[in-house]
Amino acid sequence: MTPQQQNVIEQGHWFKNRSAYLKSFLLTQGKTLSLKAQQSLFLRGDKHDGIYAVLSGVVRISGVSNEGKEAVLSFIDSSLWFGEVTLFDGGLRTHDVYAQTDVVLFYVPQRELEQLLNNQPQYWQEFGLLLAQKLRLMFTSMEDHALLSAEQKVCNRLLMLSEHTEHLTPLVLSQQQLADMTYLTRQTINQILQQLVSLQAISLGYQRITVLDKQKLQARATQA
Repeated sequence: MTPQQQNVIEQGHWFKNRSAYLKSFLLTQGKTLSLKAQQSLFLRGDKHDGIYAVLSGVVRISGVSNEGKEAVLSFIDSSLWFGEVTLFDGGLRTHDVYAQTDVVLFYVPQRELEQLLNNQPQYWQEFGLLLAQKLRLMFTSMEDHALLSAEQKVCNRLLMLSEHTEHLTPLVLSQQQLADMTYLTRQTINQILQQLVSLQAISLGYQRITVLDKQKLQARATQA
């Protein structure tokens, strides 16, 4: 891992608040790997194999119906960790993970994690905090779905997706993927996005959405 890649991991909210020992363990036991855009990392039903952090690029979390329709649940970008659910229950992977763009990941194998937790079980709480962060986001998403208007849902989702990106860095996603994440139709998404373009809150490109003004999005997300 390069110093620049380690700095990315150090900026992550979960990692930077961990103990010096756990940080050192993860950094020394892990390794980097690269995926090309649209390449799969693992699929629903695969055996658990460890946890991952995104060093660069974006990965897509999704599921596929029996008819072959993909439902996008979320995107994960730089400094964020994922894959911890199966660490707790030893079960199979719950969703598909694909590279949305070219990505570089940091991977800590399951065997090393199990050895750590068997020898020093106090570190279970550290990984429990990572899982708790995901639960909080899930509950927020469920509440948004129940209470917010369509425009508020879209603005909130764009703000969430752009939270860890640099200013004016495009979000790589299609309108259909945004529709899947907000449980809206593509037609509704297009209408809302065009309204946000007219407000100069965002700009649109081919499978790209660039947030131009987060304050405008926040205002639309919170208006009654």
